[in-house]
Amino acid sequence: MKITPKQFEKIKELIQVGFIKKSDISSNKLINELINCNAITKTKKPVNLLVNNETAIYGFLRRCGYKVFNFDDLEYFINEDSEPKDRIEIASKNNSTKDRDSKSFNGLMVSVFQDMEILLNNKSFILKAENGVGTFLHYTNKITIASDVIVVGVENPQIIWNIKKFRHLFDEKKKYIFISMSEYKTNYQYRWLQELRNEYIHLGDFDLAGISIYLNTILPRLKNCTKSTFLIPDSIYDYIKKIDYKKDFENQLQYIDIKSKDKDLQKLIDFIKNSKITLESEQLANFKS
Repeated sequence: MKITPKQFEKIKELIQVGFIKKSDISSNKLINELINCNAITKTKKPVNLLVNNETAIYGFLRRCGYKVFNFDDLEYFINEDSEPKDRIEIASKNNSTKDRDSKSFNGLMVSVFQDMEILLNNKSFILKAENGVGTFLHYTNKITIASDVIVVGVENPQIIWNIKKFRHLFDEKKKYIFISMSEYKTNYQYRWLQELRNEYIHLGDFDLAGISIYLNTILPRLKNCTKSTFLIPDSIYDYIKKIDYKKDFENQLQYIDIKSKDKDLQKLIDFIKNSKITLESEQLANFKS
């Protein structure tokens, strides 16, 4: 099967981000082949393609005659023509790490309200609670957290650096670890979520795009979680009306058909559609319920 440089570029984006729109890859044959080998999955409305198995993607490309063994190998087929290349030729074209996209930030960027002990490679490690600071945990570490810790996926990375400004949104008796799901978004984050057995809360923007990310990108990966919810603070609707931010709504009409089985989340969806106003998650720092 012949794969174009543009399709290689979209495959690279798919692996790097974890999902793309189905329309980004014009070939239904390519999409179906990737689905059939369990490399990707397809969501419903909106129709997105999600990474299911990164290794399977590389295996599929090799079966098509392209000597792709890892993420860096994709770059050669993006910049050159779409004919199959030998791995020696690929290596000779990409012998400098400075000329390739690095996956150094493949891992979890986290923050906490108070110092918390976790396990890195089965050894004790203390996450420090400091204002303006996040801790990056590289994917090469085995990251283990206690079962009573609630994982909060944060859409806006600015919240990670200033997490204590959002303390009023959470139960003081419970323990939380906050994970950036935007700035350092990689396939590893999604694999980590797939294995997660803790409770999960999504702290995203109060708009159709943010809700769509939760429903179509995050939620399908939380099948092992004890519980998963989208954070909707009490009396949030009055606050959204007070801010009255209407600028973003017209840019999100592609998500107008999203629906949720969660009654509270569906209520929020209906409210946004009817009022045509939205709220960015960082504005919750000033929200008082």
